[in-house]
Amino acid sequence: MMSSKIDGLHLVRRAATGAVALAILACAGGEPAARSQTGSAPWRAAAVWDDGNAEFCAYEVDWSRYGNLFPGRALLILVKEPWAPDLEVKADHPRPDGFDVLKLNHIRDVATGIYTYHQMASVFLRRDSGEMRKLSVMNSEGCGISTAHLVDGVINTRSYFDGQGEASAAYPEGALAEEGLAASLRDYVAGEIPATLEVVPSFMTGRLPAPEARSYRLSRRQAEREGPEGPVGVVELRLEAGDRWLSYAFDVRPPHLLVHHAASDGTEYRLAKCERIPYWSLNHKGGESWLPEPVR
Repeated sequence: MMSSKIDGLHLVRRAATGAVALAILACAGGEPAARSQTGSAPWRAAAVWDDGNAEFCAYEVDWSRYGNLFPGRALLILVKEPWAPDLEVKADHPRPDGFDVLKLNHIRDVATGIYTYHQMASVFLRRDSGEMRKLSVMNSEGCGISTAHLVDGVINTRSYFDGQGEASAAYPEGALAEEGLAASLRDYVAGEIPATLEVVPSFMTGRLPAPEARSYRLSRRQAEREGPEGPVGVVELRLEAGDRWLSYAFDVRPPHLLVHHAASDGTEYRLAKCERIPYWSLNHKGGESWLPEPVR
């Protein structure tokens, strides 16, 4: 039996409060204001991140690969951690010279025929500003392993593909990481939004992309999406660049968990379950019972 501590607040309710949704969208009128890519959003400062738990969300996934859509699962885990700036790692305890980060672990597992892709990105955002402090990405599948690691403005990549191998390059200053948009885009659920955002393509793939930012037009609208317990009021942020688009639908209420994600290549994330839990205590036999059957 799971501890009563795990019976945390379930974050997906049946409908968003209309007044909250209207207040958010009312701020979007007129010309977009000049604004930093990291924004300035109260969701990062909310007391919920100080409760000792993590936002643990499981998704049913259709992932585009090899000209097909393959079913799988994704876990998005968002948690506050103290940061040790000299080592660029989680501090065991808060330090006078440190600060808090919000760490997003983006994990995806998809079987493609005879072998399975196991992919993970850890994105570390400063809690005070939203600035990306560090990015680490790993991909493993039947053909090999590729990695990417960003710290101090330099991204180091290692790929098993010819023409790539090992490389280092400057990361575009201020650009958002596609792997982390499920967290960083929450800055734009409320308030004025910029006309465009600079985003570096995801490194959660075997053949790694060039670390070059792409400019996306940003738009926002109120919508409704099906959640695990019924319809959920959401704010949908859509990024468009040429024939490519990305859509992220966030719960209208803070802290704006991701309810649905879709992309122009057919990739889709559908929320199966999300709670605030101490997930690190569920690493024993039987802990997997928290996960809904389709995403175990």
